[in-house]
Amino acid sequence: MLNKKIALLGAAAIAMVSTGANAATTSATAEVDILAPVTLSQTATLDFGVVAAAAAAGTVQLPNNSDTRICSVGLACVGLANRGAFSVTGANTYTVVVTVDASTTLTGGGAPMTLNLDPSVSTLVATGAAQTFHVGGTLTVGAGQAAGTYSGTYNVSADYQ
Repeated sequence: MLNKKIALLGAAAIAMVSTGANAATTSATAEVDILAPVTLSQTATLDFGVVAAAAAAGTVQLPNNSDTRICSVGLACVGLANRGAFSVTGANTYTVVVTVDASTTLTGGGAPMTLNLDPSVSTLVATGAAQTFHVGGTLTVGAGQAAGTYSGTYNVSADYQ
């Protein structure tokens, strides 16, 4: 009985093995779509304008949706301010991810000041034409901050998702 089972299994195995007479081949294709790179440029500097310091520390907020600053009690906002503006272009209908540093440090005539950044978008759907997004933030001004011009840099990137 055992010999019959082995013989049957052997016959089944031979029947499953493909022979050259039964082989088939086909031609297959491969393709890729190459997108134009995302372009990104700064079109307006993030500028908190002129701020008169006070004996107490405070903050200056510049929203990402307006050029109107909000100075905390004790600080005086003088003149105009500009939120940062950027132009980004990507291939139509593709999602672009925008990344902005969370914060930067402004240095100048006195103690460094921290600027927490706030972009208006984190992703956008590209249209094939230039699109604008903005960066605002909150600047922490130290107590008795020394007069002077303060500046710093921050990184902004845009890439397909």
